[in-house]
Amino acid sequence: MTSENRIHILPPRVHHKIAAGEVVERPASVVKELVENALDAGADRIDVLVEDGGRQLVEVMDNGCGMTKDDALLALERHATSKIATEDDLFALKTFGFRGEALPSIASVSRFLLETRTRDSHEAVCITRDDGDRFQMMAAGAPVGTRVRVRDLFYNIPARRKFLKSVNTERGAILDCLNRFSLVHPQCGFTLVHNQKTVFQRPAGSDIRHRLLEVLGRETGAALLPVSGGGSAAGTLSGFASPPVLHRSNRRSIYLFVNNRMVKDQVMTSAVLKAYQGLMEKGRYPVCVLFLTVDPARVDMNVHPAKEEVKFADSGQVFSLIRQSILEALSGYPGGESAGIVADDPFAAFIPPAAAAGDRAAFSSGSEDHLVRQPDLLPAWQPAPAVVPTDSGPVREENRRYGSEKGFFSSMQIIGQVWNSYLILCHEETLYLLDQHAAHERILYEQLQQRMNSRNASQKLLLPITMDLSPDELAAVQEYGDILAQLGFSLAPFGTNAIILTGMPILVKDYDPREFFHEVVADLLHSRSQAGKNLPLLNELAAGMACRLAVKASDALSREEIELLLMQLDQVGVAQTCPHGRPLYFTMSRHEMEKKFQRR
Repeated sequence: MTSENRIHILPPRVHHKIAAGEVVERPASVVKELVENALDAGADRIDVLVEDGGRQLVEVMDNGCGMTKDDALLALERHATSKIATEDDLFALKTFGFRGEALPSIASVSRFLLETRTRDSHEAVCITRDDGDRFQMMAAGAPVGTRVRVRDLFYNIPARRKFLKSVNTERGAILDCLNRFSLVHPQCGFTLVHNQKTVFQRPAGSDIRHRLLEVLGRETGAALLPVSGGGSAAGTLSGFASPPVLHRSNRRSIYLFVNNRMVKDQVMTSAVLKAYQGLMEKGRYPVCVLFLTVDPARVDMNVHPAKEEVKFADSGQVFSLIRQSILEALSGYPGGESAGIVADDPFAAFIPPAAAAGDRAAFSSGSEDHLVRQPDLLPAWQPAPAVVPTDSGPVREENRRYGSEKGFFSSMQIIGQVWNSYLILCHEETLYLLDQHAAHERILYEQLQQRMNSRNASQKLLLPITMDLSPDELAAVQEYGDILAQLGFSLAPFGTNAIILTGMPILVKDYDPREFFHEVVADLLHSRSQAGKNLPLLNELAAGMACRLAVKASDALSREEIELLLMQLDQVGVAQTCPHGRPLYFTMSRHEMEKKFQRR
């Protein structure tokens, strides 16, 4: 071992930055740690100011008890805390913070200012950190409480700063963090201001039901079912869960809390999904807000410095408590018992009640140039033959808007449909196996692109629809309203957390406008962080819409519908892949087939 490679103690500046990387991952991590400190200080009002998604500024102000001069200086030392004193205190935690790492970690990777004042002090103390890791202290005028200002996060770790996401993504993470805090702490008022614009204001004293309406939107919050259970070593559970007919395309709306602390736990999430197994189609997720109260000695909160992961001493009982409690709530849902939902049978089938006729808005007359599905599919329980004959099933005449001259696909011989998913076709000396969903998805994507380019993508609703949105949905709609308009949505603000939907994309026919809009906005929230990796954001959303509207695998098609699909495919410029890059078809030549059968 050379002298250059000998073991040595890292300088404090280096190991502070290493430790900070575990606590501070992004601006939302800063918000989380500072809000937890404010709540531990007894604050009932917390104001958060953010600039550029937290890249330039995160400032958290509270009206808590504040700190004395000596405590404020000590709080900036690593592992200095007032919240625990002995090892045993780790298993009797009554506060959110306890590791004594948050403030020194944040201060080590930012241009930092701490201003605090107790009720017994006539003036506040203000502490700043310079680039040389030295703290300077001075007197200041400020109200009782604490203000922490964090500028230029990761300015001294360029490699870490470049991994921050876009402004919109980081802003969304902060919004999600504060939404979770406001759900579990309705006694506290929260305000979020981004780039000098108020995102939301939530007054203190709201009950949990009112907070649900604020965070999730009035329609969603009002539809949730109460959940309760307990009496075992697993603790007690309370909260709310959605009926099976209310679902989302991702897990963002599953909110989990343990002893009033927001967590991301696989055991709890798995229990939620298990309770809905068989009640929702694959790829759909419920809306849940669950509060688990457990003996602190039976749960380890000290798994990771971020304090979001937990370990349960009785994980099996926690799983059973959550699953059973949700199933009991669902069994009391109107129609639940008749549908066979019982608390001891998580696999019971659920048949959603038929939507009322008034729930679907009537469209004004417009072209219907997308593929119409066969109205009468085979019942799910009836076994289907391996190859379905394709000699029946009407198709609407108004969909035939193409010339009589046959193109490449429409000139193919239709042999049949296999597994209600793939079309078997033959052209000259080649056999084609065509994915019906991918093909129709490509057709609809191209039609939507053409309509967007011609600014003819929207159709008016005969009756406008008022929709309540959650804060993150509303923020996305406000920020990306121009993209939604290009896709064909016509909307206008209505009150604080609502919009009026007056128009829909012209290709949307047999879809509930409310559900479709919520799903597109959910795609928007997810895709904005992925934009540019595969497709631009507008095209990514258009591809998602085409995927939803296309015929599905397992949809039986009549011969006329197959013919129409092939005719429309001939109108597509590039008919090799779906918008997401999956192939439309595979081929096998006669020569290859004869080789398989050893005829050549």
